[in-house]
Amino acid sequence: MSDTDADLKPCDLATLATFEFERVLMESTTTGSVYLLGKLHGEQAIIHVQRTAIASDSAPVLVKTGLENVNVFLENRPYFSANALLTRTADSLPDLALKVIWPATEVHVKKYTAQARRVLRETPAAYASVVAPYIASFPPDRLEWVYAILEGRKEADRVLFRDEDAATGFVLTPDLKWDGVTLNALYLTALVQTREIRSIRDLKREHIPLLQRIETQAYATAAEKYGVERGQLRLFVHYQPSYYHFHVHIVHVQHEIMAGMAVGQAHMLADVINWLELSPPSPAPSLLAQMTFNYALGTEHGLYAGLSAVQDDA
Repeated sequence: MSDTDADLKPCDLATLATFEFERVLMESTTTGSVYLLGKLHGEQAIIHVQRTAIASDSAPVLVKTGLENVNVFLENRPYFSANALLTRTADSLPDLALKVIWPATEVHVKKYTAQARRVLRETPAAYASVVAPYIASFPPDRLEWVYAILEGRKEADRVLFRDEDAATGFVLTPDLKWDGVTLNALYLTALVQTREIRSIRDLKREHIPLLQRIETQAYATAAEKYGVERGQLRLFVHYQPSYYHFHVHIVHVQHEIMAGMAVGQAHMLADVINWLELSPPSPAPSLLAQMTFNYALGTEHGLYAGLSAVQDDA
């Protein structure tokens, strides 16, 4: 079955019932989540299964009237520990959050597989010889899901802000990692309209207005729609990013699980703007193009072998 055929089949109960489990890729006791690798309708798929967060305003009602089969397994006054089930009448609170990648590529599988990590050094020369060819090797259709959002063909009802200007436009939308309810886990993403910026290495002084507009609109949207103030947000970009179309992460400062904020990978948007302000005008390379970056990569990452091989030259 082709990718197009898979796209035409709905991701519903009937499809999930075809899941052929192969192995666990990764699990977390902290988040209560697990990544499963298998097949849906014969196509490779990754399913992320996670317990949903409970909104603070719902918790008192749940404790009072929304529980059944409470099993106290530890009593040592004044401390008690128990397991409980939600009543079926609490149907406004889903038990699980599912995220499905289908069809899943080997890049997806490597990304979500538990693996050792190592800190690597990427000089401008290493970028030119290893990273740039790696980015160029991806076929354009790998970013089709991004283009579908930018062009309004997918997720149009979720978009919070849209500017279609080819140079300074962007789309602001809730990230799929956010449940849309828990404010201290708020997570938005800004996707730029231009397809010329793959990562922060491609940024130049002339991109400052674009980044400043994203910054201004992100703060305004978070305040107007969610009541989240400027000082409660982190705006940052990843290097290496998970996909090579430039995007900005907008995340609540109280977000508890932020592996993506690891030192070396996350760069605050305000700092990126400042580096560009200190950069020479084009055609001279920006500071971001001249910098050496140090960051951790998983040993299964597509760049790991190539960058490891040039560490002695860095």
